[in-house]
Amino acid sequence: MLDGSDLAHTLVTESSVGDAVRAYESIMLPRSIEAATGSAQGLDHLVPATAS
Repeated sequence: MLDGSDLAHTLVTESSVGDAVRAYESIMLPRSIEAATGSAQGLDHLVPATAS
């Protein structure tokens, strides 16, 4: 929902769709990286690497 809200906000406030998408990506990408990092850490905890 937050992504949808952020995208809608940039579509209303930016002068073009391209500018809106770039503005949205500058907000969304750092948040996505944080979420992906947390997911990877959780997965490492649940499924530890096995010795070969």
